[in-house]
Amino acid sequence: MSMQPDIPESLDPLGTWRAARDASQEIWQMTRDISLETWSKLMIDLVNSEEYSQATSQWLDAYLTLSQPFQRVLETTMTQVLSGLNMPARADVTSLAERMTNVEMRLDDLDAKLDVILHALQTFAASNPAPGTTTMAPIPPVKSARTSREKSSGRTQGKPKEVR
Repeated sequence: MSMQPDIPESLDPLGTWRAARDASQEIWQMTRDISLETWSKLMIDLVNSEEYSQATSQWLDAYLTLSQPFQRVLETTMTQVLSGLNMPARADVTSLAERMTNVEMRLDDLDAKLDVILHALQTFAASNPAPGTTTMAPIPPVKSARTSREKSSGRTQGKPKEVR
């Protein structure tokens, strides 16, 4: 193992340059940190001001006002393209979903009414047996299909499910 002898700094020809480089790097880093901190405080004050809020509000209003005609043009173009391709538009799908929900609710109501009628017939038959026939045990009521559908869809009677 050979060890290199330590060269004293006074004999190092680049020592002065290294010291200057390190000093300038430290100054640059301190300047960077101070300027970033200053900019950060300035931007926080700017964004939290009432003037900035009003300017942003005016800009958003102008943007939305100007973009509305473009949105209408895009919507009509998209509707024309979809109809040309025999594909449903968003309004068609929403309308169909609403109609299906209404049909499903009517079926649920009919199912509930049939359950009530069946129960009434069973109680009537049990209380008034026909002469000359033996009494039979009443048929147990059928569990409503509506209850299981409501549990699976999370809807209650009278409120159609929101379609988005």
